[in-house]
Amino acid sequence: MSRPKLGSACCAVGCNLTSGTNALSKIKMFRFPKDQTRRQAWITAVRREAWLPGAILSTLTVPVTCFILGAPSVDPCHPDYVPSIFAHKNTTDGSQKLERYQRSQRRSSVVEPMDSPSLEVTQADPEEGCTAVGTDLSMADIDQLQNENIELKRKMASLEKKLESQEKQLQDHMFVSLSDFILNDDKHTHFYTGLPSISVFFTLLTYLTSIWNASSTILTLPEQFLVVLMKLSLGLTHQDLAFRFKVSCGTVSNIFHEWLDVMAKELQCLVRWPSRKEIRRNLPTLFKTTGFQKVRCIIDCTEVFTERPTSLQARAITYSRYKSHNTVKFLGISPTGAITFLSKVWGGRASDKVITKNSGLIDLLEQGDHVMADRGFNFPEYFANKCVRLHVPASTKGRKQLTGLEVTHSRKMSRVRIHVERAIGKLKSFRILRNTLPVSMVKRRNDNSLCTIDKILIVCAALSNLGKPLVPK
Repeated sequence: MSRPKLGSACCAVGCNLTSGTNALSKIKMFRFPKDQTRRQAWITAVRREAWLPGAILSTLTVPVTCFILGAPSVDPCHPDYVPSIFAHKNTTDGSQKLERYQRSQRRSSVVEPMDSPSLEVTQADPEEGCTAVGTDLSMADIDQLQNENIELKRKMASLEKKLESQEKQLQDHMFVSLSDFILNDDKHTHFYTGLPSISVFFTLLTYLTSIWNASSTILTLPEQFLVVLMKLSLGLTHQDLAFRFKVSCGTVSNIFHEWLDVMAKELQCLVRWPSRKEIRRNLPTLFKTTGFQKVRCIIDCTEVFTERPTSLQARAITYSRYKSHNTVKFLGISPTGAITFLSKVWGGRASDKVITKNSGLIDLLEQGDHVMADRGFNFPEYFANKCVRLHVPASTKGRKQLTGLEVTHSRKMSRVRIHVERAIGKLKSFRILRNTLPVSMVKRRNDNSLCTIDKILIVCAALSNLGKPLVPK
C-alpha cells in the first residue's frame, strides 16, 4: 500500500475537500493503487472515467473520508477495497456492504473441519474482483445442514458396504467357467447346445466317449463337446469359440472336425428309416381322420446358402434360381415329424425330380406305401414302378378351376403337410444351417464320401429327433 500523504487534494468529483484548506492538513490521503484493474475501479468510483492513462495518476489521492473504515483494504471482497463514500452516493450503502462482509466472515469461521487427517487445507487469499454476497443464515439452518451431512455420511457408508458385497459377488462369478454356467441349468443347456436338458447332454457325452478316445487338449471332454454343440446350435465362428474357451482357432477347428466325424457316424442311428409296422403303430390321429393312413413319409427339399465358388462349373451347379443364390439341397421326414431320411446334399441347380430319383428314397419304399409331397414333386411315374402312390396338391394347369373333390383333398393335404415345414424349421433351429456356409464344407473327395455339410446335417437331424414329436399321437 502507498505511503499516506498530507496536504493533497481529493480528486473525486463533487468533493468539498480542496487543496489549501485547513481541514486537509489533518486528513490522511491515499494514492491510487499501481494494479491496473484496481486503479480502474478507483477511477470509476471517483467518476473520472474521462482521464487518459498518464503520469498524473501517480500524484492523485483519495482521503480517508471516502472509506467506510477510514482506510483501503487489501481484501477484494471487503467494501473498502475501492473507495465508496462520496457526495454523489447514499452513505447507507457502505454500511450495508460492511455488514454483509462481516456476516460472510462469521459464516466462514463456523465451517466444520474435515474428518480426514491426511487432507491438508490451506486458506487462500480472495481473488481480485470478488464480490461479496450477503445471506442471512441462522443457527437452525446450520443445525439442519449438519444433520443432513450426518445422514448423507450414513447413506454413503451403507452404499460402500453394498458395493463391496457386489464386487465380491462379481469376483466369484468371474471364476465360474463357461461350461459350469451352461451346464448348471436346463434352459442354458438348451439355448447353447440345442439339447433338451443337461441329462441328455451327459448321456450323449458318456455314449460317445465310451466308444472313442478323444484327443487330449487343454479343454476337458465336456468342454470339447460344448465347442461342437455351440458351433452347430449358435452358428458361432471358430474365432468366437476360441475367445470364449480361451484356446486357439486351430484347437477349435481340430476339436470340431474330430468330434463331427465321430458324431455323424455314431448318431446316424437316430436318423433311421422305420418299418411300415412302426409307422402304423405310431401314426398320429390327424393322418387317420384325413384319410392318409398309408402315408409312409412326407418329402420336401430345403436349401442352405453357400459362398459363391470360384470355379465356374461349381458356381453353375450350386446356383438356385428359386433362391437366386448358391445353395445345397436335401430332403425327407416321417408322419410323426421325425426326420427319417436325409439325402446327400445337392447343388441348388438340381431339381426335386433329380434329387428324388438319385437319393435312394424310392428304393426304401414298399408296395402299397403312400408318399406325400409338394407340387414340385409331381412325377408319379417314378413311384409307380414300386406300386407307391404319390399325393400332391391338385393343380389348375390347363383348366380353369379344380373340382370339388380336388379342393377337399388339397385342403386335407395342407393340414398334414404343414408338419414337414415345422420339421424343417426345427432342423434349422441349429443356426449353422441358417448361415452362409464356406465352400470348403461342400467339397467331397469322391461321390461316395461325405462332405462336412453332409455330416453336419446328420448330426443336427439326430439331435433334432431327440426332442418331443412335432405331431401329437
